[in-house]
Amino acid sequence: MNKKRCYQIIFFLFLIIGVALSNVPKVSAVNEGEKASDFTLESNSNKSIRLEDLKGKIVVMNFWTTWCTYCQEEISELQTFYKEKGEDVELIAVNLTSSEQSKQGVLQFINQSNIPFIVPMDVNGEVAKKYNIIGIPTTFIIDKKGMITKKILGPVTADMLQQLIDQL
Repeated sequence: MNKKRCYQIIFFLFLIIGVALSNVPKVSAVNEGEKASDFTLESNSNKSIRLEDLKGKIVVMNFWTTWCTYCQEEISELQTFYKEKGEDVELIAVNLTSSEQSKQGVLQFINQSNIPFIVPMDVNGEVAKKYNIIGIPTTFIIDKKGMITKKILGPVTADMLQQLIDQL
């Protein structure tokens, strides 16, 4: 095979790979400094929660599961923060219900733990994909304009959250 033919084959291979990669759906990885991706989920109290509706408030958005040990330990810190937060701060704890054994088990955990804040249920895992959740717990701080100011991988404390809110 001559050089010209090899170059043609290589060119067409790159062309095919390029077309294939351009058709792969893009994951909306959300990072600090980016606008928070909007979503609508049903909450544990059967109310529809839309992130965009919380614009004008600072939002602390935590992703968690019932089987995650760190998430379980973090619940009491989130409860403490919730009791002390200001009126212009909203705490939502998105449960990755698609990673749970059952939605009923999650609801039972919420009731047993006396969780007072909003718990949107990500039943299909769509929001987790949107926010590129690869580990839990993961927490986002979103400012009043809907911009992500902080992404925290791992557990948070009430003091840590309050310090981050105070900086806004």
